[in-house]
Parts: sequence; C-alpha cells; structure tokens
Amino acid sequence: MTTFLAAFQLTLTAVRRMVWSRQTMVSLLLLVMVSLACIAWSLRGDRPPSEFVNRVLLPLYIAFLLPMSCLGYATVGIAGDREEGTLVYLLATPLPRPLIYAAKYIAALALTLIWTLGGLYVLGQAAGPAGREAVAVAWPAVLLATLAYVGLFQLFGALFRRATIVALGYALFLEVFLGNMPGIIKRIAITFYAQCLLFDAAAPLGVSSSGPHKAAIFQPIAADTAQTILIGLALGLLLVGMVVFSRREYS
Repeated sequence: MTTFLAAFQLTLTAVRRMVWSRQTMVSLLLLVMVSLACIAWSLRGDRPPSEFVNRVLLPLYIAFLLPMSCLGYATVGIAGDREEGTLVYLLATPLPRPLIYAAKYIAALALTLIWTLGGLYVLGQAAGPAGREAVAVAWPAVLLATLAYVGLFQLFGALFRRATIVALGYALFLEVFLGNMPGIIKRIAITFYAQCLLFDAAAPLGVSSSGPHKAAIFQPIAADTAQTILIGLALGLLLVGMVVFSRREYS
C-alpha cells in the first residue's frame, strides 16, 4: 500500500510539473488558433456537419493538432527528468521502475485527454451547431488515438534524450506527410486509423472516404479493425515502454 501511495504522489507531482510548463502554453496557443479558424468557418452561413469534418476535423485536428497536443506532455514525463538530471534520483527510490513509468504515463494521459477531448469540445462549440453535431460522433476516434499517441511518445521519452525533437519529427513526417500519401503506406501512421474510425462514425452525417477522388487515395479499413489496432497499439506500446524503462541504464 505504501508503494502505491508513493506512486500516486509521483503521479500528482508529474501532473503539477506538466501543467506549469511550456507545453501547456504551446497547446493553448495551437487550440486558440484552430478555434479562431472554426469561428471564421462558422460565420460563412449555414454549414453542414460533413463540411466541418472534411474541412476542419480531418485536416486540422486529426492530422495536426491531435498528435501535437499528445507529444507535448507524453515526451516530457521521462525525457524531462533526464534533461534536468533528476531521473537518477528518482530511480534510486524504492519504487519499481514499471510503477514509475506507469505513474508518468497516467499523469501524461490525464492531461493529454483534457487537451484532446476538451479541445475537441471547444472546437465544436466554436463552430456552432454543425461543429457540435460532428464532435458528438468524433470523440471515440480521438480518445483511442490519444491512447496510442501517449504510449508511443512516452516510449520515445524512455528511448531518446531529446524525445520532444524526435516526436516532433515523427508527427510532422509520418503523421502529416506519410499519413496523406496515397496507397497503403499511410497505415504506419496512427492518424490513418483515427480517420477510418471518424469516417465510419460520421457516415450518417454524409461523410465518406469512398468518393471518386478519395477511393484510390485513402483506401480505408473496417472501423472494427481500426479500433482493434489502436487499442492493441495503446496497450502494446505501454508494455514495451515499461520493459525498455526497466532494463535501460540512465545517467
């Protein structure tokens, strides 16, 4: 019980450190910019929810803002302590390494979900009725993608000293660039599976990935398959991160 109480205190400490950090300011700035774009979009008359999904959620939020919001907190949990030289002291405590990693993961995940799901809600409110209707069907895809992103980016923190730079390169190259390439190469990007879930959930709103100009480019997979892959990635990356963090030597 004492061990788990100590891990809980570590989680709270990590949350406080992450809240009062430059990552919060960057996330807030990006959210404000996209929110202003949503407000400008809503001022151009009545717009259908399908247009909000195609013009805002897919290109701005899912492909860019979502991974950027995740990497800010997920990479600093371990890498931040390494850069500040406090990780060695943390590892000297009686807490098992997997529990330390899990505490950092929970702290990063809690704050990231506030920004991703909360940010999605803010964008829906800024876009008016069409945005709110689209957000109501989009949040499960955002939730699962957030779980996968946090697991991946915290693993980067356990592997690389400059994890934020590595994660930024991954987000900009793999998620934004390769995620929009034609063919199956985009399936290495988490964004692709989130988009598959969003297309399926937003189908009643008139959103489709099978239009004449999209069919050969996107090539979606079934929503159930995409959901299973994202859940498997989230759990698998967390377990891999625990193993790596437990066996790696840090100085």
